[in-house]
Amino acid sequence: MNDIWMSFVGLLTLVFTWLVQLFGGSVGLAIITISSSVRIALLPFSIRMAIRARKQQEILQKLQPELEQLKKRYQSNPRRLTEETLKLYRRYGYSPFNVRTLGGIFIQLPIFAGLYSVIRNGITLGNRFLWIADLAKPDFILTVIIGALTLVSAFAAPGLSHQSRNMMLIVPTIITLIFVCQISSGLGLYWAASSVIGIAQNIVLRKKN
Repeated sequence: MNDIWMSFVGLLTLVFTWLVQLFGGSVGLAIITISSSVRIALLPFSIRMAIRARKQQEILQKLQPELEQLKKRYQSNPRRLTEETLKLYRRYGYSPFNVRTLGGIFIQLPIFAGLYSVIRNGITLGNRFLWIADLAKPDFILTVIIGALTLVSAFAAPGLSHQSRNMMLIVPTIITLIFVCQISSGLGLYWAASSVIGIAQNIVLRKKN
C-alpha cells in the first residue's frame, strides 16, 4: 500500500515539476494549474455527489413533521422510536449514511492529500509569485482573497435556507481565515484555486435545481 502511495505522489511530483519548467520556473502558476486541473477532472464526480446529497436533504426536510410525530408518540420508548424512524427512512429512500457519498469522499481524499503533499514540498523550488514575496510564508492579501471566495461560495450554494446560509457565511469564513493566515502562501494558492472551482460547481448545481 505504501508503494502505491509513493508511486502516486511521485507521479504528481513529476507533473508538478514539469509544469514549473513549462511556466519558466513559476511555482505559483504551477500550483494554480495543477490544483485547478485536478478539481476540474473530479468536477463531474463531485457534482453527482452533491446532487445526491441534496436529494437526501430534501427527503429529510419533508420527513420532519412525521419525525416529530414519532418522537412524541414514542418518547418513552427509545427502542421503538429508532425502529419506526428507520422504517420511515426506508419507506422514503432516505439514508443517514449514504454509502455512495461516503465512498466518493474516501476516493477523493487520497488525491487531494497527495496533491497537498506535492505542493507543500514544491514550494522550496521557488519563492516569488505576483505580489507574494515568499510562497513559503503566509500572505495577508491572499488570506483576504480566500476569505472572500469562501463568502461567494456560501452565496452560490444551492438550496439553503436563510438561516443555514447565514451560518455558512459566518462559521466557514472565520475558520478559513484562521487557518489560511497560518499556512504558506503556496498552499493558500492551492486553496484559492480549489475554491474558484468549488464556486463554479455551486453555480452549476443552482442551475440544475
